Amino acid sequence: METSDVWLNTDGHFAPGRELFRSERAFSVWAYTVSHGQLLLRARSVGRDGTRQSRIDVLFKPVRAVKTGINYSGLVIRCATEEERKLILADTGHARRDDRVLVLESADGRRDHVVAGAVGWSEDWEGDHEPSRLAFLAPGTLPGRLLP
Repeated sequence: METSDVWLNTDGHFAPGRELFRSERAFSVWAYTVSHGQLLLRARSVGRDGTRQSRIDVLFKPVRAVKTGINYSGLVIRCATEEERKLILADTGHARRDDRVLVLESADGRRDHVVAGAVGWSEDWEGDHEPSRLAFLAPGTLPGRLLP
């Protein structure tokens, strides 16, 4: 079974308003680490009906500011427009030139944002509690150790 990885971290990837990622799958915040500034969203490897499907991880790093929910029903990640960027950076108090402002949109109308240096995603056939190929997460941050 095939795997795929994408990593976006150069200015050419982040044109205002550009859509970077789209999936109809359900995503959840899987982990966040302050020490490495990593935010990991995951589409689980087992569907709601119990069928096996690919696991999709989306990683933002280093995260400088974030406004996010826990769950997304479908997920679109796009670069903020110039106007959105100004508003979000003013609201978060960040204004570094290399900050990339990414808007997260869900099929249910939810709109959040992440201010980070890079974003990437990986699709593979690993289980939900196997480590991400994109991020180092200390054992104490693994969801299986924190949640029953």
